[in-house]
Parts: sequence; C-alpha cells; structure tokens
Amino acid sequence: MRLIYSCLIFLTLLAARAEAVEVIFDTPSDDRWHYPFNFTPGNRGIGSTFGAIFEGFNDRDGALILAWDTSTEIDPNLGPDAYDIDSIRITLTNQANMFVGPDWPVDLTVDEWFTFDIDGDGFVNADGIARGEPGDVDGESDDGDPGRPMELFGAAFDPGAPFDESSWDETSIYIGGADAGNTPRNPFPFVFKETTFEKLHVEDNIKGLHNELLNVFEFTPVPWAVGEPIGYTPGSQNVPFDIVFDVDLTQSSGEVKRYFQEQLDRGRIIVIVTSLREADVMGPQSGFPSLYLKEGLFDVGSKAPALTIMVNACGATGDVNGDLTVDLNDVTTFVEVVLGIDTDPGNLQRADLNCDGVVDGRDIEPLLASIL
Repeated sequence: MRLIYSCLIFLTLLAARAEAVEVIFDTPSDDRWHYPFNFTPGNRGIGSTFGAIFEGFNDRDGALILAWDTSTEIDPNLGPDAYDIDSIRITLTNQANMFVGPDWPVDLTVDEWFTFDIDGDGFVNADGIARGEPGDVDGESDDGDPGRPMELFGAAFDPGAPFDESSWDETSIYIGGADAGNTPRNPFPFVFKETTFEKLHVEDNIKGLHNELLNVFEFTPVPWAVGEPIGYTPGSQNVPFDIVFDVDLTQSSGEVKRYFQEQLDRGRIIVIVTSLREADVMGPQSGFPSLYLKEGLFDVGSKAPALTIMVNACGATGDVNGDLTVDLNDVTTFVEVVLGIDTDPGNLQRADLNCDGVVDGRDIEPLLASIL
C-alpha cells in the first residue's frame, strides 16, 4: 500500500488531459414518424415533417421522434454534472427521387408565429398590412424569406400517459391531434419558458394551445437547432443529402445543456424534429422534407438518423477501468492514464474523478476515497 501511495504522490507532478471525445451513434434505438395516420409505427422507412395550421390537427403535424441508447458508449448513472458536453449534432438524411426530386426551399431562419395563415382564410397576410400596423385586420405579416425551417426541440412527457421517457418506444400509442379536437402531443416538443424554465408545448404554438396554466398563448419558440441541408439543390436532387442540426447548448441559461446531461445520466437521448412547412392536401411529397428512418435504408446513400456528441464524462465512482468493480486494478489503470500508456476514451473519462477536465493529482483523493 505504501508503494501505491508513493506512486500516486509522484504522479501529482504529471497530468493527462481528459480531452472531450467524439462519440457517434449511427443508428437510433427508436425512430418514430409521429403522425396520426402512420399505421406502421416502428416499421416505416420514411418520415416527413410538415405543418397543418387548421383545427383538429397539431400545427406541427408531421414530426419525427428520435431516441438513441447512449449507455452503450457513455457510462450512465454518474450524475448529470459528470457529463461535460462540448457539442451535440444530429444528422438526418433526406430521400432523393430521380423522377420527382425534393423541391422544398431552404429556410434557416425562425419564422414568427404570425407569418402563417392564422385566420384560416387560405392566404397569409391577405390585407397586405403587417401585424399591428394601422389598417391590419387579419393579424398576419408576410414572411421575409421563402420556405419554413426544420426545427429541433426537446421531448417532454405529460403525466397520465401510458408511457414516460424511459418506457416510450417507437411502437407506443399515438397521442396527439387527429381531426378530433385539439389534443396535445405526448411526447411533445418543448422549449423552456424564459426566466422560469418551465416546459412549454410548441406543437400548437400558432394556435396558442396547451400552455394556458403558464399564461402563454401564441408565441414563437426558439428551436434548439435549425436543420441545415448539405449539398442540396431544390428541384434537381437525385441523390440523398444530409441535414445537420447543431444544438445550441447555451440556450435558456444552460438549461438545454442540462437537459442533455440528465439524459446521458439516464442513458438515453430523445429529441423531436418538426417543421411548419405547409403541406398541400393530396399534394406531392417533394414539397416538404422526407427523411430516412432506420427501417428504410434501401437507397444508395440512405442513412439512419445519427447522433454525434463531444463529451467528457467524469465522476467519482472509482471504477476507472469500467469493470463495475472498484479495486486496486483501478489504481493501475489510473496510473497508466496519467502516464499516457492507457488512451482508452472511456478510461480517460472515468479517471477524471473530480470532473475538472484534467486527470492529475487532484483526482487521487476521490480515487482513494472510493477504494478505501
């Protein structure tokens, strides 16, 4: 034991940086086209995102719920603070068609809720006067650019549903609007309310529904990420193309980052992707994003939804080598990490026992405390 202490004291003069590692989950555990008329949940190969701004359906009608089991690569149950997330990217791939390729316009800006047909007359800003200006009668304004963005939000679960964030899967019962009343989605896309950070429903933000208890009605939610198409030429696209969502972890004073930290702690990340791109009834599918799900990878270039995380996980469990046992073997692994002999990303994460981003002498005390 004296030799071990001597070695550890010597190692206080050395340090190994536990750099954030890139972890890629190239296939979700669950991906669901959340749409009232999806009669093959869990088996459908394509999911579309579009809006339906009329009574009985959710404003964000066609949506994707995506979930990845992260416990296979990132140790769960370390406590949320143990996950130092640098970045999160989600990549979807849009279907291509050599005959009728996608032709929806790219929009990377968030559109205000009053730039839609909120009065249901079939026109946006029929009076030609911006909302709130003298003579405005329809309460609408023109959208300054064509198209509607693809938007990513967190996934929240209302109490009383037959599932929660642990038990929901891609075959779970659909809960949401379906031409039979203004039913909220469950799970539902959400953002945090400013200052108080309660979860706001966004599936009907144009109608202004489901947030009455929080005194919030029509509003424009700021998505956690906007999808950016890569290598896409509307109207002449005969190969699949990626759409990337880079999450803004600083939103809501860091509550967005906290959301993902808590999910990594549980071992599962869930998000919802929506769009308010108007869809014509019985119109062509080329007019809105149509995205591959993990069951539909038959085309050349097709890919399942992917999650990429840059993260440094840490925590004073003492199980440095990840064998689920805390013993002197963990001291050996710790020494090898510090000396640069062991470069395994998981061991680097677990060796940062005080969660300061560096494996050094300051991790010795929590290591010994967990062993002795």
